[in-house]
Amino acid sequence: MSDWLILLTDDGAQLNANVEMHERGLVLHSRSGTDRNRDYRAALETLMSRLDQAQIPYRIFLDSRPVQGVDLAKRELSFDRTSPIAARFSELVRAMNRDGPSNGALRRLLIKTPGTGPARLREVVEGKSKTVRLPASDLRKVLPSHIHKAVQKLLGGGDAPNFAASRDYDALTDTGIPLAPKKIFGLALEEALGIEVHPGHFSAGWGQICFELLEEAGLWIVPKKKGEARPKPNRTEITAELADFAPTEEERSWIEGNPKIASHLRRERHPGLAREKRAQFIAEHGRLYCEDCKLDPAEVYGQEAGSACIEVHHHRTHVANMQPGHKTSMEDLTCLCANCHRVLHRKLALGLYLG
Repeated sequence: MSDWLILLTDDGAQLNANVEMHERGLVLHSRSGTDRNRDYRAALETLMSRLDQAQIPYRIFLDSRPVQGVDLAKRELSFDRTSPIAARFSELVRAMNRDGPSNGALRRLLIKTPGTGPARLREVVEGKSKTVRLPASDLRKVLPSHIHKAVQKLLGGGDAPNFAASRDYDALTDTGIPLAPKKIFGLALEEALGIEVHPGHFSAGWGQICFELLEEAGLWIVPKKKGEARPKPNRTEITAELADFAPTEEERSWIEGNPKIASHLRRERHPGLAREKRAQFIAEHGRLYCEDCKLDPAEVYGQEAGSACIEVHHHRTHVANMQPGHKTSMEDLTCLCANCHRVLHRKLALGLYLG
């Protein structure tokens, strides 16, 4: 009698995938047709992620019926265990189809977990050991200082052992170094609440508090490239991937060969920073005007239209001097008219402006 497992996502949705307990570990059945095991990829990635998180060692073998009589050692699938989950999946697909006519068939696999008993394995795979979601009020106790401390720990070679490598998104530092968003937020949450944090305590993704607070702290969330390992990006590549950052033709020429400009421009266009700076400036001065030439565009174009002429510039801390996880303060920002802002950008691109 088969001992089937119920595989749920971290958000509680049941995956359409047949996963079976086996005397040597787990069996993930093949996908075929339009409906049979249609969540095969999500299932395999979830299995690897949860085994990683639980620090359970595993090996993966092709287990299709035609090869079940072949010595097990000859059908082991090799993959880079240090690569992102999505990259591992692609490596496994290539390996399982290496000697066959198909390039993308999703075949039956045996996942051996030596030394782990069936009760523990079921608990990990089915997510029964995951903790209850923390309320939003607790998640919002995470401050930028907690996030910056977490970033520094990861950049210094530390880790968040309760969390696996990022599967879908990277959180980019000012220097373009990709880190796992859940690792950052998990460490920050531990610092903020003084508890041990696990993946089940919070969700990550667009519209979630985790991503919201990471971005407010100055990190940039970008999707990983599906099906391949993400190389360490350069600033120009990062710019091209950010949907909310569309440089003008002139700015593109500045960015070429000078990737620090990309970071500078992206940071200036972070909507939360600009809104906060404008609101603070109006509260202090009663109106928006250029801090350089003193132009008050409302006098020329009217209050509503004129405000569009005032832009926010990174003034005090030059991007070249920013350390990973740098926290932008309002004193770092300056309100400038579009003309003065463009001139400063050109000076910055030419290396003439060091303010």
